[in-house]
Amino acid sequence: MALAAALGRRGMRSIVVEQAEVLGEAGAGVQLSPNAMRGLAALGLADAVRAVGFAPDAVEMRDHGSGRLLLRNALGAEAERRWGAPYLTIHRADLHRLLTEAARPYADVRLGETIVAVADGGVRLATGEPIEGEAVVGCDGVRSTVRQALFGDGRARFTGQVAWRFVVPIEGSAPRIVRVWTGPRQHFVCYPTRNGTLMNVVAVTEEADWRVESWSEPGDKAVLRTAFKGWPAEALALIEGAADLHRWALHDRPPLPRWSKGAATLLGDAAHPMLPFLAQGAAMAIEDAAVLADKLSQTSDTAEALRLYETARAPRTAKVQAWSRRNARLFHLPSPLAAGVFGAAAALDAFTPGGGARRFDWLYGYDATGGGG
Repeated sequence: MALAAALGRRGMRSIVVEQAEVLGEAGAGVQLSPNAMRGLAALGLADAVRAVGFAPDAVEMRDHGSGRLLLRNALGAEAERRWGAPYLTIHRADLHRLLTEAARPYADVRLGETIVAVADGGVRLATGEPIEGEAVVGCDGVRSTVRQALFGDGRARFTGQVAWRFVVPIEGSAPRIVRVWTGPRQHFVCYPTRNGTLMNVVAVTEEADWRVESWSEPGDKAVLRTAFKGWPAEALALIEGAADLHRWALHDRPPLPRWSKGAATLLGDAAHPMLPFLAQGAAMAIEDAAVLADKLSQTSDTAEALRLYETARAPRTAKVQAWSRRNARLFHLPSPLAAGVFGAAAALDAFTPGGGARRFDWLYGYDATGGGG
């Protein structure tokens, strides 16, 4: 939808093929860092996202046993001052709605349709209907049909980590914090969203033998309660308050040597699946959309536009993938080691101009709206 909206604002129409029958309350929370918000602002959505989102003041890393603060990165007004855009959280369904509204004037949105074959400049649906165009863009996730048709690189790899997700209604004022508790082989993340009325939770555990990659797989509260026994009272209270638990196995892929073939390319998790440990999956897709729309608007040579898009995006997304995998290891360190690692980072921040914010300049300061150059 971000790509359809970006193309439309440059005078290009598109057909969006989506296998879901209805665009509804899918998923839970999403973090929109300043680089993502810059892309959404270019679509005219900055004010609408602010209206339904939530602006946290900081990200905090805490020890799961003692609750001790290990590291704090300021957001809020500091994020806007340093990176020129806010850091917000939003409910995924609200983001989907806003992007869909932005795309519909420029796009034919086909719901309940499945692509079964891809050819240069066209696709075939499960109904047998062909759809032709100047380009095909696979935005269909870690198990991308388009990716397999182009490159046939097989199944995504299971990371050994499973994420549990749920939201809990908040009574009273919400703490303006994205909080991460770290612990041996698991961690727990929570942050307010939807104007501070919901707390979004993602709890990650390590499991060697469960590989269902689905947003809707139900989870057992008793199992989650046992997994986080002895963790901070705030985390345990959120587990008890969960009415609807889901879990999914986390998969990823190594960076592709190329994303495009002829007049077909990939975008978002289809091109570069992101683990959620840098909160950049949505941001990278929004950036991709801005850059691809820019390149397609600059030349009538579709293959050349796709080459320029891939050249602009591949190094950055590979770096973000690597940092996300690195955080997957850091968040699951034994407590003494985690205290040492995050404590060292905090000490360095205290004596460095710009503090902890400087570590994110490369990430949050990026502007995809100028073509990603």
